[in-house]
Amino acid sequence: MNGYLALRKIIDTIFDIFTLSPKEAREKYFLFPNFAEHISKLFHEERLIDIPERLEIQAEIVKKYNPPARPALDPYVSMQIGVFNKNFSDWEIGHFLNYPDCCIKSFTEEIRYGIDEKHFKEMENFDKIILITAGFIPHSLFCKKAFQNSLICILEEKEIPKIKKLEIELFNSLPHFHSEYKYHYYEIISNKILGSSYKELIK
Repeated sequence: MNGYLALRKIIDTIFDIFTLSPKEAREKYFLFPNFAEHISKLFHEERLIDIPERLEIQAEIVKKYNPPARPALDPYVSMQIGVFNKNFSDWEIGHFLNYPDCCIKSFTEEIRYGIDEKHFKEMENFDKIILITAGFIPHSLFCKKAFQNSLICILEEKEIPKIKKLEIELFNSLPHFHSEYKYHYYEIISNKILGSSYKELIK
């Protein structure tokens, strides 16, 4: 799986939920029943009219760049369907976004809301660049399941400009008002980018 296919999987799930009644969505998507039911209700109430077009635009742009890890789902879409809504459990949202159970567990039980000192410690003797889907907090930067799900990958330095261009095109084509994302669809982590200051965090 690559970044485009990982994104396409989520988009196709959303489109499938649109075809289902709230009850059918709840039954089919049993790993996130409340969230699936919610999306279906919103669609049938015609409150997500602009979402299909935005999803297809994001898919087309991501397919063009073919990144090794998927970018964050369009923040406007996430806001409209309720990804950031605290009425749904982290487990349901995590399963919807195809996050591994080990990472959801770490996020919820250890209250890890960002890249932290444990992640920096893992980078201490690692000289490569790591690309992570923005908003995804792995239990480890080397989580095999996260790599398989195209949420994390090793990035060549020469690929960074392409990733930045992808982020810029996504935001310019799909403007939104989420202050934490804007041009930010990935996290890029490396000793070289972090410099020496990050070492203060792991003492």
